[in-house]
Amino acid sequence: MAEKIVSPGVFTKENDLSFLQQGVAEIGAAFIGPFKEGPLVPTIVNSQAEFVNLFGTVDDTYYTPLAVQSYLREAGTATICRVAGLDGYTAGKPLLLVATSGSITSSVGVLFSTAEGINGLSGSSVYTNISSSAVELKDVVGTYGKNPMGQSDAYVYGYFENTSLASKILTSNVSQSAIVLGTQDFTIAAQEALTPMIQSQLISGERFDLFQFETLGAGNAANTKVKIGITNIKAAGSVNGTDYGTFTVVVRDFNDTNKKKVVLETYSNLTLDPNSPNYIARVIGDRKLTIGDDGKITESGDWVNNSKYIRISNLNEVAPVQAVPFGHGAYQLPVNAGAHDELIPAVTFITSSATQYGGIDLDNNNDNAIYLKPIPAGAGNGVNGAFGLDTSDGGEYSVGDTGTQFVVAFQEGFDGMSPLTPIYKGADIIPGNSQGFDLTNSSSEGTRAYAKHIAALSNADEWDINMVVTPGVIRRLHSSVVTSVLDMVEQRNDCFYIMDTTAAGDSVETATGQANSVDSNMVATYYPWIKTVDVNTNKLITVPPSVLLPGVFAANDRVAAEWFAPAGLNRGGLTGAVSVLNRLTQSEKDELYEGKVNPIVQFPGQGIVVFGQKTLQDKPSALDRINVRRLLLTVRKYIASTSRYLVFEQNTSTTRNRFLNIANPYLESIQQRQGLYAFKVVMDESNNTPDVIDRNIMKGSIYLQPTKTAEFIQIDFNILPTGASFNG
Repeated sequence: MAEKIVSPGVFTKENDLSFLQQGVAEIGAAFIGPFKEGPLVPTIVNSQAEFVNLFGTVDDTYYTPLAVQSYLREAGTATICRVAGLDGYTAGKPLLLVATSGSITSSVGVLFSTAEGINGLSGSSVYTNISSSAVELKDVVGTYGKNPMGQSDAYVYGYFENTSLASKILTSNVSQSAIVLGTQDFTIAAQEALTPMIQSQLISGERFDLFQFETLGAGNAANTKVKIGITNIKAAGSVNGTDYGTFTVVVRDFNDTNKKKVVLETYSNLTLDPNSPNYIARVIGDRKLTIGDDGKITESGDWVNNSKYIRISNLNEVAPVQAVPFGHGAYQLPVNAGAHDELIPAVTFITSSATQYGGIDLDNNNDNAIYLKPIPAGAGNGVNGAFGLDTSDGGEYSVGDTGTQFVVAFQEGFDGMSPLTPIYKGADIIPGNSQGFDLTNSSSEGTRAYAKHIAALSNADEWDINMVVTPGVIRRLHSSVVTSVLDMVEQRNDCFYIMDTTAAGDSVETATGQANSVDSNMVATYYPWIKTVDVNTNKLITVPPSVLLPGVFAANDRVAAEWFAPAGLNRGGLTGAVSVLNRLTQSEKDELYEGKVNPIVQFPGQGIVVFGQKTLQDKPSALDRINVRRLLLTVRKYIASTSRYLVFEQNTSTTRNRFLNIANPYLESIQQRQGLYAFKVVMDESNNTPDVIDRNIMKGSIYLQPTKTAEFIQIDFNILPTGASFNG
C-alpha cells in the first residue's frame, strides 16, 4: 500500500536492496579459435597481461588472438576457447645423419621431410647438396634449413654440433651416411608438457618416483616456456622436528641462464606431507580440467592451481617419508630410432654448485634443444639415464649438503598438428584450411575441434558470456561450424554472435546472399574485410570484420551501454583499421543494408566506421536491430542471475516484493540511461494464482518499450521567395 502524505514536509523511506550485490559478475565475450599456446579448456582471462601470460604474445599467426587483443583494450574479461589438433600426424621416415671415423660413429643430426618430401634421399646422397668445401655442421643447417615449410626436400629437425665428428663430416677421413628411420607416430591430440618423473635420493639403494610437473598450457610452445628449479633441499627431521624433509620449487623463465636467472615464481619450504599446509600439491595446485568430444568438462585433482604456469601431476602418496626431490628420471628420445637409439646423443648434464643448478645443460649445450620437442610414440629413453644429485653427474651430494639444487625441463607438449600444414588466411582460406584447420564438413578434424568448445559453451550455468566470435570461420566456406555456433547461441538465448559470412575477396552480392540464408536476431554480420596494422609486428594485415568488431562492441558498452547502437561516428569507429578491401558506393551500402549486412565504411578524414546495426532477422520488428536485441539479452541475464537467489524461497508476497525490488530499480536505471521508453513489472496475485503456486512456480511478467535509434535522419530544405515570412 502506498504511503499516505497529507501535509507538506520531507519524507524519507528505506528500501533494503542489499541483496542486489549478489547480481551478475562482469560478463565478457567468448572467442573460439586457434592460439599459439595456452590451456585446452575454456579459460576466463581478466586482463591483457593475463591473456598474454596464458596464451602467448599476440602476432598475426592467427586471427583469434588479434580479436581478443582488440576486445580487451575496451573490456575487462573474456572467455578463451583454444582450438587445437585432435588427430596429430605421422612423419614419414626421417633420416638420421651419421658420421664415421675409424671405430667412432656419431650422429650429426636428424632430417625430417618438408612439405615437398625427401624424395627418396638416403645414404650419403643427402650431402650432395652441400658445398664440397664445407667443413662445419652449419652447412647442413644452411642447406636444408629448419623450416618445415621450406623449399628443400628436408629440414633439420635437430642437429648435434657438439658431437666429436660434427665439424669434420666432409673431410677425407670421415665417411658420411644417412640411416632411414621408421615412421614417427605423432597421432595424438594436443597435450600439456611434462617433466621427467621427479625422484628421491637413494634410499636403501632404491630411488622412488615422487611426482611430475605439468604445464597449465599445452602445445609445442609449452616445452620451452619455463623450466623448474628445485633447491634448498633439507633432510627429514631437520626442520621443526618433522618426519618429512623440505625443499623450494622455483619456476624460471626458460631462456634465462644460471648466471642471469629470471625467477617467475618461488614456493618455499614445500613438503610431501599431505597433512601439512605446505604440502606441494596444496601450495602449487594439482587441479586439471579436460574437455571431452561432447564438450563435457571433467575435473581431476584436489587443490586449486596457485601457479600461473604449472601444476603437480602423478603424485606418489606412498613414497617413504624421508624422500625429498633429489633428481629425476631419464628424458625420452626426440625420435623413435629403433635399433639405432644408441646413436642419438644423450642429454648432457651439468653439476650442481652453490652458484648454479645441476641438471640438463641449457646454457652451454645446444644439442639438448632437440629433446624439448613433441615425443613420438615408442621413442623410449635410449642411452639417457636418470639424473641424481647423489651421482657423478649431479655431484654426489647428500641431502642437506650445500649446493644441492637442480633444474628440469619439459617434454611432450604438442599442438596435435602437423608442422607441414600451412596456415591459410585471407584470400587463401578454403573449406579444408582456415588458419591450418580443416573445416570442410562436420566430420573434419578442425570442425570436431571447434565442436568441443561450442558444446562446452552451451552450458550457460558454467560459462557466462554475452557474445561469441569465431574469427576466420566463414559461413560460405565453413557452414558446419557457423551453424553449430548459431544453434548454440539460440539455445542459450543470452549471447550474441558476430558472424563472418564472406571471404576476403567476396562480392557484395555474395555477402547479401549469405545473410539472406540466415533468419535470426541473435547474430549480425559485416562487410567488407579490413586492413589493420599488427601493433606487435608493425605489419599491415588483412582481417575479417570479426577481429575488430568485438572491440567496437566493448567500446560502445564502456562509453554508453549495450542498448546503444555499436555503429556510427560516435561509437562505431574501428580502432586500428587502416583501410577496407572494398570501398563501398552508396548503392552498395543500400544493397548491403537492405540485405541485412552492416556496411563498414571509410569516411575521408573521419576513419573507418561501422555504419549499420541490423541483426539477421527477416521479420521487421524491434529485434531486427542490434541495440534492442542486446538490451533484452542484458536485461534477461541480469534478472535471471539475480533472481537465482529467490529459488527455493517461500512463494509469498514478501519474496515477490524482493523480486520487484530487483527488477524495478534496474529497469528504471536503464530508462534513465535512454534504454527504455517505458516498462512495467508484474508479479503479484494476478499472475501467481493458487494453481500456479501449487505447481511450485513463482510467475512474473516484464513489459518493455525499448528505445529506437535514429538511423535515417531526414531534413527538408525549403526555398522561399523574397519577402516570405518565417513566422509560424
